[in-house]
Amino acid sequence: MHHGLDDATLRFNLWLTQVVVIGVALIGSLFVHGWADTLSLFRFPGIGSLMWAIGVAAVVVGSSIGMDRFLPPRWQDDGSINERIFSGLSIGGTFVLCCVIGIGEEWLFRGVVQPVIGNVWTSVLFTLVHVRYLSKPLLVGSVFITSWLLGWLMETSGSLLSSILAHIVIDLLLAFYIQHGYSRERRNLE
Repeated sequence: MHHGLDDATLRFNLWLTQVVVIGVALIGSLFVHGWADTLSLFRFPGIGSLMWAIGVAAVVVGSSIGMDRFLPPRWQDDGSINERIFSGLSIGGTFVLCCVIGIGEEWLFRGVVQPVIGNVWTSVLFTLVHVRYLSKPLLVGSVFITSWLLGWLMETSGSLLSSILAHIVIDLLLAFYIQHGYSRERRNLE
């Protein structure tokens, strides 16, 4: 599906998608919560909640790297889309992209959708939106569990900042893992 696109076009489409996600999140949040409650979604959750967010991110990143290192690559191959997106970005570009993705997706899924349909169904929807993973059962399970954990962070802290922080840390660390060639290195050995 994405193989016909060059890397720059692929990244442009990702940026465009994230602008749409943030726009839908803003409109949906104002509709579901109103202005004051939308602002309260972003209140500081406390140090304990932020530590839980870092812990969840560490577990997800560790699990993802473990799967990459010890399970067959064919179980996880998404068509090298993540490699194509992140391999050509600077550190600053990677940081900004991961922040935009984390803020937009968490605001939409945890801030707007989850209060309406709950964490489990939000996690199902989040998984389905990541369509390129749907033919890989391992990736489907991984995305669902990650989504559920992010939803749990939102529920327990009452603040989007916990799930946003975890999402950004997960994406950023895995992007750096890709950029440094660790995942390609393993595939080349097999």
